[in-house]
Order: sequence, then C-alpha cells, then structure tokens
Amino acid sequence: MGSVDVARPTLRGQHVVLRPPQPSDVADRLASGRDPEFRRMVGAVGPPPGPFAQADAERWYEELRREPLGWTIEHDARCVGVARLHGLDAVARRAHLAVGIFAPTDRGRGIGTEVVRLLLAHAFGVLRLAVVRLRVLSFNARAIACYRRCGFMEVGRESVNLDGQPAEDIIMEITSADLTTPTEMTG
Repeated sequence: MGSVDVARPTLRGQHVVLRPPQPSDVADRLASGRDPEFRRMVGAVGPPPGPFAQADAERWYEELRREPLGWTIEHDARCVGVARLHGLDAVARRAHLAVGIFAPTDRGRGIGTEVVRLLLAHAFGVLRLAVVRLRVLSFNARAIACYRRCGFMEVGRESVNLDGQPAEDIIMEITSADLTTPTEMTG
C-alpha cells in the first residue's frame, strides 16, 4: 500500500478551526474527562479506567501530535475534540475519516458537520483523493445523521464485538464524484 508525506495545515471554518495540537490542548482535554457516551460511541469497552488524569491527557496529546493528518477541533478558543484522516493511500487515492467531540455540551451543535465538511474539502481539494471512508457504530445515530448530511452513503456493515456484546459497524463512503462543487463540502 502506498503512502504520501503530507503537511497538516490549519483548516478554518465559520465556527471551528482544525489545527495541529498545541501544548495548551492538554488542559482542555483533561477538563473534558472521560465521558461515558463518548467512550461508548467510539467503541471503548469495559468500565472507564478511573478518572482522566494528567498523564492520560499528555499521552493523548503526544499520540495526536505524531499523526500527520490529525487535528484538534478548536471551538470558542478551546480544544473540544479531534479530527483525523488516517490510512492515507496515495496510490488508491483514499483515506479514512474519524471525528470525536469529547464533551456532551459540545455535541449536537453542528460542530461535527462543519468539521466533516472541512476534512472533505481538504481530502478532495488539496489531497486530491478519490474516496473517503469511515466506520461508525450502528447505534451512533447522531454521527450517522451528520455523515449522511455531508454526503456519505452506506456501503456495508460488519459485525463487531464490544466487550462480549454483539454490535455492528456501518461502513460509509463518499467519492469525489459524489460532490459536484466545493461549496457542497464547506457550505
């Protein structure tokens, strides 16, 4: 599988900024803590391993900092989540998308939709990808609605095991041909 070296630019929307992580994000991530809904929607299994500690926030920061296409989501001058394009394959011109918004108070406000549109504009415009794919747990109705609003279509399903419980991932994708104008991606 081919890969490509890419720079992580800052992507600016109307209400959010996708930017490389910065040290001050550690405090914002620490303040968000371990939200049970966030953990469930990203497929975390088992009870939370205690409170979200400084070491957890620092580890999160270092991991995100190493991702070439991993951004913090900034809203109202604070880090509220993460966005990634990962598994970039330059030969097949495809990547996978992932978005996570940490705190319940930041969900359901249109932040995720704006983030996805910024990522798609970057993926199809700057990176010239042909396909962007994602996986989402079938019970994550809010995320599924967001992805559909942004033009993703279901292309398959896969059974998964979450801590001994059966669940299902929905596989969704969007192609550059699915979008006819750049405003569909950002507006």
